[in-house]
Amino acid sequence: MPAEIKAGQVIAEMPFGYSNILKISGDTAGLKTAGDIFVDVACTDYPINASLVSLNKSRVASFLKRFPFIEEGQLAQVNFFQQTDGALREKAITMFHGLVVTFRPRQTVENAKKEVVKLEDIVKTGTPVSIEKPATANKKDSATTDLERYYASKPRKFQSGKWYILVGRGGIASMDRDTPKKNPLDSFITRDPKDALEEGLINKSEYKEFKGSSAIRIYYPHWVSEEKLMPKKPIKVTEKPAVAINISGIPDSTILKILDRTKWEKATIVGDVTGSMYKYTAQLLLWVKTNPIGSSAKNFVFYNDGDNMPDKDKKLGRTGGIYYKTCNTYAEVEALMRGTMLKGGGGDFPENNIEALITAEKAFPSSEFQVMIADNWAAIKDKVLWGQLTKPVRVVVCGATEFNVNIDYLNLARKTNGSVHLMESDLYNLSGLKEGEVLKVGKNTFVVKNGVFVETGYDLTDK
Repeated sequence: MPAEIKAGQVIAEMPFGYSNILKISGDTAGLKTAGDIFVDVACTDYPINASLVSLNKSRVASFLKRFPFIEEGQLAQVNFFQQTDGALREKAITMFHGLVVTFRPRQTVENAKKEVVKLEDIVKTGTPVSIEKPATANKKDSATTDLERYYASKPRKFQSGKWYILVGRGGIASMDRDTPKKNPLDSFITRDPKDALEEGLINKSEYKEFKGSSAIRIYYPHWVSEEKLMPKKPIKVTEKPAVAINISGIPDSTILKILDRTKWEKATIVGDVTGSMYKYTAQLLLWVKTNPIGSSAKNFVFYNDGDNMPDKDKKLGRTGGIYYKTCNTYAEVEALMRGTMLKGGGGDFPENNIEALITAEKAFPSSEFQVMIADNWAAIKDKVLWGQLTKPVRVVVCGATEFNVNIDYLNLARKTNGSVHLMESDLYNLSGLKEGEVLKVGKNTFVVKNGVFVETGYDLTDK
């Protein structure tokens, strides 16, 4: 149960083993104008491994019965959380059971206007000011930074609390010719070609290619821990006065932290400006204010999922509501964003993300990759089109928690050889994870199955 109930959130407490509502608290008035609704059902794994499907469905039904004006079609997502530390009945009874309901207002033209005003207030509150930095500060050694860039393209895996990177060349080389230059990260064995075939180290076609060699060298890529490959070596440097953003008065700082940490250069920025994204897109404007146009980004694409087109009329790949421009001033970026917001609020929550990315690729073909400012609440509507993307997508996920990173964005990054970026972490080389390998993000666990990420559950005991 959340420590603090926020606007757009309702808590329905229920007894252990039953679906009747004991207590309702939170923003119940807001439910009357809610758009899509997201429900987290909390239960306890007691008796262990017992099926709780029927009970949990009854709990959702009780909530809908209490608020009859809510249509079942508004339930955009229902998650079930089984608390595993209630093995004893005495403890299970004391734990929270019931629903945590989160929602956003139904999007209208009037809401869009209000959100533009809120966006302007946030930008005004966080307007950058010059600050004096100390004469010296810790900074990464340039060699370490170069290593990070180099290894960013290598496959990674997360195991036993550490990140590992796949290093070293693969393949076969004849010892009778010029062998590859030695690299301390290479791992290899030397064999007579016939012995290698008999030991199963090479196949018949490889033996046919190298059978005339007196000996061959067989290279094997291998996993090495990230901390061994990139030891942290901070150095002292003199810093110039810098520009800082006042984040104490703004409701969220996810985008500011990610963009400051990643320091991407000359990227195309593709931003979702549909309903309730204003507190994130305001941060993008603040970031543009502190970074000269052109040094970090000047190509911007904003989309609103159809310019208020009725949901029933939206066609995959032809939904529209996408506006783009090469901007030379902050004012141009702000005007493009405001104009896109006022033309539509999104309607249904799944968005036309891929259509926007395809548009961006065509509009700005010289960009090496795209940075997508994405709404974690909104699933990708047009996933069927992502095979048309040809450039990596670096997804900045807004509104994610340790329980609910949207799997669509993990798979988008995997499909495009891109990356996913959260408030406190960056997930690179998702495409390097092999079938059956596991990815843990916060308390979520995902496994690669048939080439895509599949959610396997939550670790509620992980503190």
